[in-house]
Amino acid sequence: MPVSDAARTSSRPAPSTAGLDVPDVTPAQHRHAAGIVELRDTLARWMQARGIDQWREGEFTAAQVEQEIERGEWWVMDSPGHPERVLASVRVIWEDPMIWGQQSEPAGYIHGVAVDRRLRGTKTGPRLVRAAEDVIAASGRSVSRLDCDKSSPVLEPFYAGLGYTPRGEVDFDVPGMDYRVRLIRMERTLPPRDDTGSTANG
Repeated sequence: MPVSDAARTSSRPAPSTAGLDVPDVTPAQHRHAAGIVELRDTLARWMQARGIDQWREGEFTAAQVEQEIERGEWWVMDSPGHPERVLASVRVIWEDPMIWGQQSEPAGYIHGVAVDRRLRGTKTGPRLVRAAEDVIAASGRSVSRLDCDKSSPVLEPFYAGLGYTPRGEVDFDVPGMDYRVRLIRMERTLPPRDDTGSTANG
């Protein structure tokens, strides 16, 4: 999913990241649920204001995200000094029948890649994807899958640059919303893990 500008459209002041070390990617806690939703909704408003009908505000609730956090599905970068504020987020799940159908090969599915644009130039998007891949590899799976909106001119090349290969397209009706997107399914076979437990991603 896209890297967009959360800062410019936030409804409340957010801490500056100027001169700040980029935070680590860590498992989300319950306190992050509202921040994950706020970041997603902020990006949705940013897209809609620019005629990009990929995400819409209100697709997720904090209660829903709290349940997903309880299942260990979300990972975040939170804001130093304001740990409830989320600067970046990514979700990993173990099946995705609505987009990929039933698959016989075990895989991890990456969703919800969202990055505050104040972190542009820090390679936070790739870091999130690689962190999600490490979660997948740690589960014993060797295949990572994700999807992106076909209408975006940047997403497929972005993920291709991270080693992902297209695996067909599908029309997806967004649950609870009145719109449909055309998705490109993409897949990557993960390299072996190194001695630190991370995948050997160059």
